[in-house]
Amino acid sequence: MASVNQIAYYAAKRRHVRQNMGAFQVEKPKKEDLRVRKTREAIHSAFKAMICEMDFEQITIKELTQRAQINRKTFYLHYNGLEDLLAELQEEIAENFIKRRVSYGSMKDIRDMIRVFFEHAANMPLFHERLMCCGSYQPIWEQINKRIMDYRKETNRGVFGLDEHAENLVFAYYGANSTILYRQWVADGKKLPLEELIALATRLICNGMSSVVPGGSLETV
Repeated sequence: MASVNQIAYYAAKRRHVRQNMGAFQVEKPKKEDLRVRKTREAIHSAFKAMICEMDFEQITIKELTQRAQINRKTFYLHYNGLEDLLAELQEEIAENFIKRRVSYGSMKDIRDMIRVFFEHAANMPLFHERLMCCGSYQPIWEQINKRIMDYRKETNRGVFGLDEHAENLVFAYYGANSTILYRQWVADGKKLPLEELIALATRLICNGMSSVVPGGSLETV
């Protein structure tokens, strides 16, 4: 028969084992979170690669899951469909721009924003460029751009001293022109050096056609 000391020893040992098991159970969600994160990263990576290779209408869940090395059931545990996945990526890209603090309070601020936009765009991943410049993806980029400019309108409302509708036109002008100029630069094979692109874009956005038309600065509208 076991002594009291032995019983106490084994009881303490069982408690120690149970406590350790409890600690492992606490860690389990972290392991699950890691698996979830790795699965979503694999889905994102495969999706971005497919965006670089084909139009959105050509992307299928079957091929995406094969590339991500998961089954369809796993995909649907994370997303309702490709549109759901696309919306998540759109928000991710928009947030990357939104988190940058910007100001429209002076012409220096505007010039700085133009430079940041073109430097960032020139160094962004290929799938970003596809979204911005490829014809079939341009409507998707317009949604991203609208999300960014809607946020900037609300956070900079009144900065130009104009009424709401006039300011909406100003923000629309600024938001659209940077993208249009970048798309044309890409379409031309990026032949113009980046610094020259930034300089010309700054002149056009800040001073309009009068900055490039001979004698334009001497004329009044």
